[in-house]
Amino acid sequence: MGSLLAAKKIGNKALIFGGLCAILPSLDHLIALLYDEPDSLFINGGVSHSIVFCVLVAPMLGWLLHKFITTELSIIQWSKLAFLTMMSHCAFDVLKIRGYGLLEPFIHKRFALSIIADNDILISTSLLLAFIFAMILKDNKQKAMISWFGMFLLVVLVSFTFLNKLSVQSEFEQRLNDQDVRYSRAELFPVSGALFLWNCVAQDRDGFWMCYQSNLSTNNFEYCLSLRNDYYLFEQEKNPKIKRLKAYTRYFYAIEPKTENSVVLHDLRYARRGFKQKDPYVSSYLIEQKGKDCTIEIVK
Repeated sequence: MGSLLAAKKIGNKALIFGGLCAILPSLDHLIALLYDEPDSLFINGGVSHSIVFCVLVAPMLGWLLHKFITTELSIIQWSKLAFLTMMSHCAFDVLKIRGYGLLEPFIHKRFALSIIADNDILISTSLLLAFIFAMILKDNKQKAMISWFGMFLLVVLVSFTFLNKLSVQSEFEQRLNDQDVRYSRAELFPVSGALFLWNCVAQDRDGFWMCYQSNLSTNNFEYCLSLRNDYYLFEQEKNPKIKRLKAYTRYFYAIEPKTENSVVLHDLRYARRGFKQKDPYVSSYLIEQKGKDCTIEIVK
């Protein structure tokens, strides 16, 4: 994005400082370290990924870059570069599973299209190659052309993934109907580290029917049922920590007992670490119950 806006004038500086500006929203990871779960989960992807943050921070960055880096771009041009690179970061994150607060601090809603995984191999590799070629080329016009091609390729890949998800979801819902599974909602989540493989989740009154599925393969996996088991946290039902943790998972969760006073809450959006039903989940939280209070830790 930085190269598209300014490579013709300032060359590799547009790539480097565009990238640095784009990183800024992710500084909330450092702030989140100061908080315990589940509050830290809402710090990540919160205000720093909002439109308001980008609007307020971009002019300050524009002034700093104009003063200390180069005056070949005006303050307005630098501010535009900073705003669009940060917004491209935020918009790209919305394509992922976690959910991001684009409208914070006014509307506390997390947006997630769940189209691509956090480390999508194909998209990451494509962007990295475009960046390397743009950095190597000496002609600034060629840098801009490579950047245009990289952005075009990104749009094509994301569009294909979106259409692919719609196709797989249609097949998944058809399979549920054929097997007379009565569900209230069904959603697909990309499997991290895999190409066009989806974690399919359908909720009924007892829990979640889950399977892996891809329309690029005929070897789709059988269903397994993960019970919600809310009764294990009956004493914590009104605990704000538990309410926030459940909301963070968008209520795609299953609870499993661990000891007499502790349970593990699994975030079903992120599936398992393998293809067997006994494989551990990618994202889980250990909840230690202490009367009506509790502590929450990420299971590593």
